[in-house]
Amino acid sequence: MLATAVVALLVFALLAPVALVFAGRRSAAACLASIEAPRGPALPDCRPEIRWFALPSRLPWTYRTASTLAEELGVRTAVAGYIDAAVGRPARAALAGATGAVATAEAAVAAGSRRITFDELGPEGGAPSLAREAARLGDRRTLLEQPDRWPDWHARVHTLRAALTEGDLQRALAIATGYAGMDPRDEDLRTTVAAILCLATGAEAKRGVDLLTLTQDDRASKRHAGMVRNWGEVRAVLVACAARAGVEPPPMPEDPEAGLADAVEARLAQRARLAAAREDAAEAKQHAVRAIRDLLVSAAALDPDARGDLLAVVLAEGGTLDATEAAALARPEPDETEEADVAVGGAGAAPARGATGAAPALRAGSLRALDWLPERGLARPAIAGSLRARAAARAAELAADPQLSPSDGDALRAAAGALALQAARELALEGDAPRALDALDRLGALAPELAPEAARALARSSVWTLAGDRDRALDPIERVDLAAAPPALRAAVLLQRAELLASLGRRLEAARAAVLADEAAAAARAARPGDAPSGLAGLALLDARARWTRLALALPGGGSPLRQGSPPALLPADLSAAWPWVGFARPDVPWARDGQPAFSRALAAWSAARDAPPPTRRALRYAALRRRGDAPPALVPYAALSAQLLGDGEGDAEVWLDAFLALDAPRFSLRHTAFARAEAARWRGDEGSAAAWQRRYEALRAVASDPARAEIARYLGL
Repeated sequence: MLATAVVALLVFALLAPVALVFAGRRSAAACLASIEAPRGPALPDCRPEIRWFALPSRLPWTYRTASTLAEELGVRTAVAGYIDAAVGRPARAALAGATGAVATAEAAVAAGSRRITFDELGPEGGAPSLAREAARLGDRRTLLEQPDRWPDWHARVHTLRAALTEGDLQRALAIATGYAGMDPRDEDLRTTVAAILCLATGAEAKRGVDLLTLTQDDRASKRHAGMVRNWGEVRAVLVACAARAGVEPPPMPEDPEAGLADAVEARLAQRARLAAAREDAAEAKQHAVRAIRDLLVSAAALDPDARGDLLAVVLAEGGTLDATEAAALARPEPDETEEADVAVGGAGAAPARGATGAAPALRAGSLRALDWLPERGLARPAIAGSLRARAAARAAELAADPQLSPSDGDALRAAAGALALQAARELALEGDAPRALDALDRLGALAPELAPEAARALARSSVWTLAGDRDRALDPIERVDLAAAPPALRAAVLLQRAELLASLGRRLEAARAAVLADEAAAAARAARPGDAPSGLAGLALLDARARWTRLALALPGGGSPLRQGSPPALLPADLSAAWPWVGFARPDVPWARDGQPAFSRALAAWSAARDAPPPTRRALRYAALRRRGDAPPALVPYAALSAQLLGDGEGDAEVWLDAFLALDAPRFSLRHTAFARAEAARWRGDEGSAAAWQRRYEALRAVASDPARAEIARYLGL
């Protein structure tokens, strides 16, 4: 009997710690899971769950398992506290206070197991990293507080981008100078550091030239696992940087064996601009313009928008160009999507009568202010608004040549109208409202048939919107008669009216206007049922933006938030599956095709989420954080709608939006992001946040509007 008792006691002594580990694993996992489940505002404290592992971690047969679980519990609770400060109950002070626990957990893992993944107590995650979590949550303050603390190149890129997002160019330059002194080896970090140095002059720009030359030569000569990277954009930044440093750029690589010298259009336009800026370079300018003319003649597959940009350079700088040659350059082959794009653009660049070959490049596209915001990168040449205005005037002058045929004259007048409208857009983005309006006034004189009253009113409204005067922006579209406007143009005007009313705090009027705009967009698309979406410039885009805006501005008494025929606004039992993936970032826009239900389901989910009780909304914010990267091409209403997942007193909307939009932000230019965040703040009546984002937008605009830094700014995503 005694022996049996002794054996039982030994078995218990051996198995009890194992049972404790098993029970502790389940209890700790359940506690951690409750953090992202519907709950109250207080963060569940899972730290006491470590008691389960205290004894087993002291015994040799359970030491490893118990210690591993205890370490993971500490890591997950630290990270959970940080995320809760951005998502569960967003607060800037709490966010700053939670960083210490994450840094402690990071140090503990580095001194302990040195594991790179944690998957015992929840979904698999990486080792704790304060820099990575700060970037993931859009915590710019933490990234910028100690920029030299981050050893990883991607964290340093995020830090530099955080400084640029803040509009603090001096801080970005100081950080980049420090990183340059560390001789960065990663290409993305090296080029980002170099481009920021190139925003300055003198020694900083010279250092930028050296770093960019290394990248250019490496990409031209080295393959990595069979993969190559093109170096044309780097070359464009390098040339601009050399001009700012006052040195000659290094020669282009001869006979490159790896990447290609792409971004040809951007580099040709840059070459002409730099030559025109030098009084002693008349011959160089002629060669540059001749190269552009040769490309326009020979490259039938040239991107339509880039073709229009290059035509502007030839018209403005090619003094020897005669009317017949200009007309030939202005008349590439017709495009089958031409009619659809003109309808969306509101006839702003419709082909003139007789100009059957009017170029897609010369169509102005959308006239709405939010569609005028710049894109990232150097896919298109950087052309100043003043140059476009000169090109429009030159095209109009040549169109009056009596020796031209009627069709050639119409083609040049169409080109003049489109160039004038593009000039207005660029000048508005540069903050020069008077000259932008002057370009629009010239548009009517250049080609009256290209500028109906509604299109002219919408374009003027867009100029004032980007200039920051929303009362003057609203006036022309309040007074315009839309009875004769094409359906898509009518929808675009109504949509901009709703946006401006929301910015001015007239929320009930904005809600009703958004319903009218959405109905007009639905009617415009229904009138063209067989059309396929043409990139992001067709009726599908207008329709999508109208639906997002209607939902974001919906108010009781303002109309239904969802279009008639939409799925019911219901949430699934499993809230982690509440957000269907639509695929807005994909270039072939599958969401715009008929018969694709994901978009409608996403809108219905957002409608239901906004109206859910606070505990459910909190869980939905956590679920949304895991489904980021699917922001639609309607950033203002999307940001405004996302903020509505926070009720009054539930937290700081700006902290939540920083976290929620962090993954999507690189898809948009920094100016686009700053403008959208300012507008979204105005829509919810947060004037302080709106003013802060407006200051950032203006700081970024000042850099991007400088022709000497245009290519650099575009490369950096400004």
